[in-house]
Amino acid sequence: MARQYEFRPAKAAQRRMIVDACRRLTAIAALDQYQYVGFGGLEFIDFVEFHRGLGVPQMTSIERDTNMLHRLEFNKPYNGIRLLMGEARNELPQVDWTKLSITWLDYTDVLTTDILRDVDFVVRSSQPGSVVIVTVNGATTGVRLPERLSNLRMNLGDLIADDLTDKDMAAWGPTRAERSVLQAAAHSASREAHGLPLRQLFNFHYADDAKMLTWGGIVTSPSLDRTIDLCRFEDLHFVRTGDDAFEINVPVLTEREITYLETELVGAGPLPKIKGVEPKDIQSFAQVYRWRVGTR
Repeated sequence: MARQYEFRPAKAAQRRMIVDACRRLTAIAALDQYQYVGFGGLEFIDFVEFHRGLGVPQMTSIERDTNMLHRLEFNKPYNGIRLLMGEARNELPQVDWTKLSITWLDYTDVLTTDILRDVDFVVRSSQPGSVVIVTVNGATTGVRLPERLSNLRMNLGDLIADDLTDKDMAAWGPTRAERSVLQAAAHSASREAHGLPLRQLFNFHYADDAKMLTWGGIVTSPSLDRTIDLCRFEDLHFVRTGDDAFEINVPVLTEREITYLETELVGAGPLPKIKGVEPKDIQSFAQVYRWRVGTR
């Protein structure tokens, strides 16, 4: 029987890609000098990945649902995780921003001006060398094509470019528009606070169910910029520094197909073939197999 690796396989692969990229922060500072700030939810999956993968010792989870405090305390995987209960805009100032940080504002909502205010605060508050990541709903799922542009303008007002039309709203069009707004806000905050725009590292599109956008990068400054070059983030094939997104597609394959492909994919050479499996699915698998659940 075919399988989907786990409930949200694309999200899981994306999470591990980001952890892999963050391993390169050692050119800036030891990883145990970083803290992780995120929205853990009941499962704290990203907290486990960042602690196991990077050894980050200090972690803070901001939780919007204050009625869940007892369950969150019970389910958190490490006693050292600090819980801040409330809306992000109210709780983010409680974080110690004098430390280097990896902050993941992992929303399920579409991009709004409230979220942009959170991003502005985090970028301004973060120390150069810190990583800021934002996930939002891609503003397409459940929204009819003729309503997508007006929906974006309702949430973001005149931040949406005047020259966009309904023709730009097909497929990932609204998600690309959100990314432009997000990037402009983060760059503006970073320039004002640190002297240079944020250096983009991540521009992921994925759709385990709803289409989602994850965008982010590293806070830099004139004195740190050359050191960041030493991290060589661009060597990672999923890092994106421009407008083009890395789309994560996790194809549905059988155990036997997965085992065969993993055996054949290591090393240079043409992509392997399996009769009955589309080449595009094999290509997609080749892009993500190292980060799928069950490979470590």
